[in-house]
Formats: sequence, structure tokens, C-alpha cells
Amino acid sequence: MVLKQLFSYKLFFLLLINWSLINAQDQVYEIEGNKYLYSKPNAFDFILNMPTTFASVGSSMFNKEYTVPNIIIGTSTAAFILVDQPVYDQVSEWGRQWGLGNGDNTKTVLTVGGYPLFRGPTDWGSAMYFLGDGWTHLGLGLSFLTAGLINDDNRALQTASQIAQGMLTVGFTTQFMKHIFGRETPGKATSTAGKWRFFPNQIDYHKHVPKYDAFPSGHVATAMMTLTVIANNYEEYKWINPVGYGLITVLSFQMINNGVHWISDYPLALGIGYLFGKIIVDSGRKKLNDNVLTKEKVSYSIFPQIGLDNSYRLSFHLTF
Repeated sequence: MVLKQLFSYKLFFLLLINWSLINAQDQVYEIEGNKYLYSKPNAFDFILNMPTTFASVGSSMFNKEYTVPNIIIGTSTAAFILVDQPVYDQVSEWGRQWGLGNGDNTKTVLTVGGYPLFRGPTDWGSAMYFLGDGWTHLGLGLSFLTAGLINDDNRALQTASQIAQGMLTVGFTTQFMKHIFGRETPGKATSTAGKWRFFPNQIDYHKHVPKYDAFPSGHVATAMMTLTVIANNYEEYKWINPVGYGLITVLSFQMINNGVHWISDYPLALGIGYLFGKIIVDSGRKKLNDNVLTKEKVSYSIFPQIGLDNSYRLSFHLTF
């Protein structure tokens, strides 16, 4: 009997420890007249949600609502290809006239095991280029993560998780496309507007990356994704879009000036970034139709109980 009771209590406390972890807290926000429910993201949601995101992007590309944007992307890319070379020549001349130079002047600041982990800007030109660096987006994500943890803010935590997810999915998508289109960068072009080497030899690709990786721009796509995620989660801050698009314009100018991209590398990149960002945001929150006017919290907890008669039961507690 004593052994049975000891086993029962051990089982109870084991259940208590495990069930105490099942404690979720949702938060409701009013954003521009709409109410959204934000759940607290799990630590690895940004990885686990990637397959669903790819599937949603694949199906959304052919929706009627994206017919016009797809036509605009296609026609603008074709039009820009016709003026790629003169645009590059003019922008490069402006870069020299304005003292920006035409090279990448970022320098390695931190190395780990001989690998350059962090390269930082050293002048205005490299600072403009650094706007699209992965460290910039990572820094923004960590800022939202920190604010979310300190303030118990699910919207900030979701924004951080969504930026991380976008960096991975957009990065994979643009790299996949680069390895298919194989377009020369302006700085390494061997012909007017650069050669296209479709489905290039992958060994040669990795030995001579600038010969193949111009189209589409991963920097612009990731920057557009980050802007879309932040702007859609914080729609009440009207300055985010103008500032964000301004910074993307600066980044785009400098990458042409540096000989990294042609202007025709950008329309598809912008479309990729926007689509991924929009889908990631929509999947990270739920639109409500109630009359909640302010931020509210809805929490629940599930835990085991033992009765006076040594019976076991589960207790569910809801707070709103």
C-alpha cells in the first residue's frame, strides 16, 4: 500500500512538472480598426513553419489577386533588361562623382576559426551596402525578441520569429533561383548587361560566384521581407513604410554602384520579399471579429489534481 502511494505521488508530481509547461498566453491587439490574436511563438516555430510557408507561397503565386503584380514584375524585368547597361554606367559614374567609389569597402571585424563572421562598413558607400546585410536583419529580429521578452509582448515575439523565418525561406528561394538563372554581376560581366548561363555547372558556380549570382537580388528580397513583416505587424506606425522603402532604394542604388546587381534584378526580388513577408505575417496571427478595443490577454493552464480519496483529475483554468 505504501509503495503504491509513493508511486502515485511520484506519478502525480511527474505529471505536475510536465503539465505545468502547458501554459499558453494569447494577446489581442487592435491594429487600424482590426483585431488580431497573437500567440506566443515556440522557440523553433521559425524553422518548423517553413514547409507550410513554402506551400502557401507556391499556391498563392497563381491566385487571381497576384495576377496583376505578376504581370508587372514580368514586364518591368523585361523592360529593365533593355536598359541595364546604361543604368549601371550612369549609376557608377554618380558613385564616383559623389565620392562613394565603386567597390565594397566593408572590412572583417570578427573572425571565428579563420572564418570572417562579421564584416562591418568603413565609409558611406559600405554603410549603404550594409543595409542589406544579414546582420542588419538579424539585429532587427533580436531587438524585437528582446522587447518581447522584457514586455511580455507576443506581437514583438512573433515579429522576431517571422523575421527569422523570412530570412531562411527567402534566402533559400533566392539562392535556388540564382543557381538556375546563372546571371553575371555587372562587376564581372563579359558582355553588355551580363551573360545568362541557365543551369550552370554547380562546381564552377561555387568557384566563380559573381559569374552566376546576380538574379534575383537576395539582399533586396530579404530587405523587402523584413519591411513587410514589420510594417504589417505595426500598421499603426505610418512612418515604417516610407522609411523602409527609402532605405531599400538606397541599398538598391549602392548595389548597382558596387557592380553587384543590375536594375532588372530587383522587381522579382521585391515580389519575393513581399509575398513571403505577407504570408508569414498572416500565418502568425489570427484576425478576430469581436469588439475588443484594447490589448487584452487570454491565458489558460492545465494541471493535474489529486483528490482526498486519492483520485486523479485534470483541472483547466481560463483567464480573460
